[in-house]
Amino acid sequence: MTNEQKWAERVVAWRASGLTSMEFSAGREFTAGGLRHWAYLLKRRASSSGAPPARARPALRIARVERLQPTPARPAEASGLPAAPASVAPPALMIELGSSRLSVPAGFDVTTLEVVLSALAAPVGRSNR
Repeated sequence: MTNEQKWAERVVAWRASGLTSMEFSAGREFTAGGLRHWAYLLKRRASSSGAPPARARPALRIARVERLQPTPARPAEASGLPAAPASVAPPALMIELGSSRLSVPAGFDVTTLEVVLSALAAPVGRSNR
């Protein structure tokens, strides 16, 4: 395999991953700058030769989003039951990703959610090479 073919495979894998060049290159034998440089070179060579640039199929990421409708609360006096604490409210959002289910309450921290979703979406046993 030529050096150009090796870089072409890396660029295609990077584009399909949906990661930034920094994230994709972390722990690998090449740098993010090298990856971006080769992406540029390969695109330029393909456009000057008239050949369409190699495109990877985008990674398909499926998530089922289910909106839960809160049930109307019954007054404690009418039901004869003690009032439920406020922390028992149904989640504002339920996210299923593969076999994982995540309940997201109203007012969640967006940064934390992004980190959790990235961890859930990463392939199990992924090598850093």
